[in-house]
Amino acid sequence: MTATLLRHCADDSATSQLGAELGRALRARCLPPLLIVLHGELGAGKTTLVRATLRELGVRGRIKSPSYALVEPYNLEKLDLELKRSVQITAYHIDLYRFSSSEEWLDAGLGDVLDGKSLCFVEWPERAPGLPTADLDIRITPRGEAREVSLHSGSPAGEALIDCWASAGAGAG
Repeated sequence: MTATLLRHCADDSATSQLGAELGRALRARCLPPLLIVLHGELGAGKTTLVRATLRELGVRGRIKSPSYALVEPYNLEKLDLELKRSVQITAYHIDLYRFSSSEEWLDAGLGDVLDGKSLCFVEWPERAPGLPTADLDIRITPRGEAREVSLHSGSPAGEALIDCWASAGAGAG
């Protein structure tokens, strides 16, 4: 079974709020290693959403678009329930817009990053056929200044994230 959330974002501010809600849901799930892919045309709000998510997860300072660097890593604090203390994990924000073949993401070393052990946000996943199956698939469709956003689970972990989000009331609206 898959879980889905549909959201209407009236503007950039609402898209940022949606990203913050995603960050709170991730934090509530103790930052599981997930692959989150984002689809949408140029300027749809993919980076806006990821920036707000990372900010909610505690990233301070500048959160850059990975358009030119390809990958931007961010250190996050995570509570490790087994160790009963905070540990550092890395979240990766990846932009595949400039890719044109299925081999390029592997040649770029992204197979090491997309290892199922990290929190990864990937923009333009359709440019890299062969990526692992996403835990959460986010599609952003502009409607003038507004955006329609659909979030679909692709795994049990993605489904648990959406269920957690919806039960916290973040799915309303």
